Amino acid sequence: MNQDPFPQTDPDEAALAWLSRLRGNPAPGDQAVFEQWLAASPAHRVAWRRAESLWSTMGEPGARVAEEEASILAGYLENMDRARRRKAVRRTGTALGLALAVLSGAIWLEQPHLLQNLAADYVSARGERRLVTLSDASTVLLDADTAMDVAFSPGERRVRLLRGTAYFSVTKSGDPFIVEAADGQVRVLGTEFDVRLADQRAVVTLARGRVEVGNGTRTATIAPGQQVSYAADTLGTVVEADLDAALAWRDGRFVFYEARLADVVAEIARYRSGRIVITSSELANWTVSGSLPLDDPDAALRSLQSSVGFSMRSIAGRLVILH
Repeated sequence: MNQDPFPQTDPDEAALAWLSRLRGNPAPGDQAVFEQWLAASPAHRVAWRRAESLWSTMGEPGARVAEEEASILAGYLENMDRARRRKAVRRTGTALGLALAVLSGAIWLEQPHLLQNLAADYVSARGERRLVTLSDASTVLLDADTAMDVAFSPGERRVRLLRGTAYFSVTKSGDPFIVEAADGQVRVLGTEFDVRLADQRAVVTLARGRVEVGNGTRTATIAPGQQVSYAADTLGTVVEADLDAALAWRDGRFVFYEARLADVVAEIARYRSGRIVITSSELANWTVSGSLPLDDPDAALRSLQSSVGFSMRSIAGRLVILH
């Protein structure tokens, strides 16, 4: 009978590796060895329940890693498995598989937006705020993990925000300046405003001047100190905004009021290497308020943990699981 391939492995890591093996291509006898491992310790059963919870909720709204990334996660977990048994596998034909597993795991953890980054004109890395000066002397401050396309042409200045948050300081010109984001657009001549993309919607906050926000046939004009959000088929009501809170990210803080925990964690994740996964939709939808230091994401997570009370597990310092 096969021997336990993870005899000295941390229970949580072993459970994730077993999950990957059993849902992939298990070898003859693996199920029996797994049952022995499961029965060997109560800690193994607890770790297995956590691993199953992580896997089963990966596609749930507000708490998921996108379904198309599940196979990459499996590759990452399978790589953990292979790394621990690499001496037992045949060398021929395994090097390429291992390399692909390492690559897919690295992409899932560190470069989930790799293709989008390659297509963008300007990208800010995780943890980086980047100031960009455009050809018309307008400036754009990109928040961490933000991507933007620029397409200037005679008579029109057009920018597309692909993800993240950007603060625009637009020079006055006879040519309109248009920011496309989330199936809508912001149209100005010269002003300062903030556009944030989150969960398939955009939030526009105006600091100075005047902007027109359009979404299909719907439009809204906002004045300084006002804010409006929209999605593909909805345009929200114009509301008064707390500019200090809305624009606090420029100084390295995230201020939020009655926000979903999943949205707050997503903001923290833009300043941290690796990935953060919430295993429960109930936890993901928990409502929280506060202010967190973005430039120290691990401190922000600990602060959030102390106020909400969730459990937090870190694997190799890169994959953080909240449950």
